[in-house]
Amino acid sequence: MPKDSMYYDSYKEDRDLILEYNQVTLEDASIVNIAGIGIDNLTRNQAVVKVINMINGGGTHYVMSLNPYKLERIRGNRDLRVISARADMHIASGAGLLWAARRLKTPIKERISVLSFMMDIVRIAEIKEFSIFLVGGRPEIVEKAFSNIRKSFPKIRIVGRHGGYFSRDRELSVIEAMRKSQANIVFVGLGFPKEDKWIYRIMHDFKNTVFVSVGGCIDIISGDIRKAPARFMERGLDWFYRIITKPWRIGRLLRLLIFFIRVLVLRIFKVR
Repeated sequence: MPKDSMYYDSYKEDRDLILEYNQVTLEDASIVNIAGIGIDNLTRNQAVVKVINMINGGGTHYVMSLNPYKLERIRGNRDLRVISARADMHIASGAGLLWAARRLKTPIKERISVLSFMMDIVRIAEIKEFSIFLVGGRPEIVEKAFSNIRKSFPKIRIVGRHGGYFSRDRELSVIEAMRKSQANIVFVGLGFPKEDKWIYRIMHDFKNTVFVSVGGCIDIISGDIRKAPARFMERGLDWFYRIITKPWRIGRLLRLLIFFIRVLVLRIFKVR
C-alpha cells in the first residue's frame, strides 16, 4: 500500500485554515431538488463551515452523503425517506448527481468526496480541538484508521473508537461509550443504509453531537481498502471502479440505469 494513501501530508500545508474558513460565506447556499430529494448545493469548504457551525451552535445533527444509487434506494423506501428527511445536510458525493443537476438546469457547485470531506473535518478538528469518535469496520481496521489519522494529526482528539460489527446487546455499551466521550463529531462507517438507519435510531440519546455517515472511508484510511485510481476519481467514476473490483455489486448498475432514465424523463417534461 503506497504511503500517501494512508498518510495525509497534503493536510500539513502552512496555511491559516481558520482564516480561510472564516472567509467562507453561506449566503448563496441553496437546496437542489433531484427526483424529489433535496441536496445541499455547497462547495466542500461551505460544507465544512456548516459542520463547524453545527458544533458551535450545539444540538444533535446528522450529515448524509448521497449518490445516484442511494437516491434511488431512498425514493423507493418509505423508512429511508423519513431518515433522509431528518438529515441536516445532504452532500452530493456522487458525480451522477452533478450530471443530473446539469440536465435539470439546476447545477450543483461541486462533487464532495466523502473521504476528502472527512479529512477536512479531521484537519479543522485538530486546530479547533473538536473531539472525534470513530465507529466502523472490523476492530483491527478501526484501530489502524485511528493510528493512521494520528500519524498525520498528532494533536487530534479521538476520544473513542469501536468496530462496526456488534450485537444489539453490545450496542448499548457502544452508545454509552459514545455518550460519555462527549465527542463533538461521530464518524459512522457501517455502509449504506445500515449506518444511516443506526444514526437515525440513536440520535435522540445525544445532546451535542454531529453524526457524519462516511461509508467505507474508515476502511480506506486504515489501508485495508485501496482508493480508486486517480483516473477514476478525476472523472467521478470511483463507483464504477468499486463495481468492477467487486463484481457481486453489479446489481447496483440497475438502480443507476433507472436513475439516469428518470432524470432524462424529468428533463423532457421540464423542457416542455
